[in-house]
Amino acid sequence: KVLADVPGLIEGASTGKGLGIKFLKHIEKVDLIFHCISVESENVESEYQTVMKELSQFSKRLLEKKLIILLTKIDLVTKEEVDKKKKQLRKLNPEIFPISIYKPESLKLLKTIIAK
Repeated sequence: KVLADVPGLIEGASTGKGLGIKFLKHIEKVDLIFHCISVESENVESEYQTVMKELSQFSKRLLEKKLIILLTKIDLVTKEEVDKKKKQLRKLNPEIFPISIYKPESLKLLKTIIAK
């Protein structure tokens, strides 16, 4: 498996904004994309759609890659809030995994996903 640690994707990256093209070229080499979205985000759907738009505008091939949403910072909100955000995102991508760096089971889950 090819993994890359890359900075966050910003709107306009596909046209060179921020690290833009450099960032997206690294993404082309990976086997799996983890899209991290904070559960604290006001609009998780918009965050997801912004990234998908940038990936699509750079290369349609990026949309063919397996993409998993990691709903992060779940230790900071209630279970109800996590469930609400999962429901919003599930309409866009069914593969959503809530995680927290403070929950050991989150690391085990990530290891399992990567090993597949």
